[in-house]
Amino acid sequence: RFRTILEDILAREGAASFQYILTRGLAPLLGAVRDYAAAKGMVAAADEVLITEGSQQGLDLVARVLIDPGDVVLVERPSYIGATSAFRAAQARMVGVRLGPDGLDLDHLRERHGAETAAGRRVKFLYVTPSFQNPSGISHSTSSRRALLEAARELDLLLVEDDPYGDLYFEAEPLPTLRSMAREAEVVYLSSFSKILAPGLRTAFVLGPEELLAKIEIAKQSANLCGSSLDQRIILACLRGGLIEEQKARIRPYYRAKRDVMLEALAREMPSGVSWTRPRGGLFVWLTLPEGLDAAALLEAAVAEGVAYVTGAPFYVDGGGENTMRLTFAKEDAPTIEEGVRRLGRVVRGRIG
Repeated sequence: RFRTILEDILAREGAASFQYILTRGLAPLLGAVRDYAAAKGMVAAADEVLITEGSQQGLDLVARVLIDPGDVVLVERPSYIGATSAFRAAQARMVGVRLGPDGLDLDHLRERHGAETAAGRRVKFLYVTPSFQNPSGISHSTSSRRALLEAARELDLLLVEDDPYGDLYFEAEPLPTLRSMAREAEVVYLSSFSKILAPGLRTAFVLGPEELLAKIEIAKQSANLCGSSLDQRIILACLRGGLIEEQKARIRPYYRAKRDVMLEALAREMPSGVSWTRPRGGLFVWLTLPEGLDAAALLEAAVAEGVAYVTGAPFYVDGGGENTMRLTFAKEDAPTIEEGVRRLGRVVRGRIG
């Protein structure tokens, strides 16, 4: 299908496919993204949408526009390293808020927000990934999302919602986005087509207030002038032709089956005292070792066994998480996942004794 789409674009558009486009994005794609967002309950005016080269660029641009050195950004504990790296580059003071199995600890959110405000520091926004978070795989329940929006309204707190995995749900129906639920709280929303179609197609989008997106557009112009005309035309064709919805329907059972293999292998191979999340979508499982064990110290032994993972501590902006690790079922096939978990279990049992 991609080859056919590409050949059709080149036949119809010719050299225009390789020309500059508007910084904000290809005009027909902007309209198609508005329709795509509206189908998820997120109505956006023409000036409230902007195309970026992957969600990572969106995070970088949001950070560059919103953060002044020393501003406070609240983030989940744990939180996505790509986002915290962008905030750190903008010289933000990052403050972690506990993430539970059902969503953010809102008492802790109020406590951290209050402490920073009382110290005279300016809290710019809360960064949150409500659906199948990277790294933990945790999703906020609908009631937790509603309560978070109420807390944000109460605290006059801007929310930056990162949603690259929301369409990769495995059970029931997708959870509503914060932006679709928001009535009084303000939400900047980021999402991407990369996790659905192909990571090399660096096309994502931001929805937000007109005034903010006008500033982001200027920042984007200085960053890379404009995106890839060809990539954006491919995404537009995929949206118009229904390929994106078809792909979603294909990849959900594909990843669900591999998630199941990993969870079954963990239950079989891991010793008592080890726990892990059971994600209802996305690509990640978060494993917690008994207190006192260090995932970083185990990594060399794991690699010697031919298996690797991402240590958890770097996902915590204010320390902790030494006994955690991120596992993924995205790339490997079922037999490899089973064998990898078996080897990892052997390493963990050897350390626990």
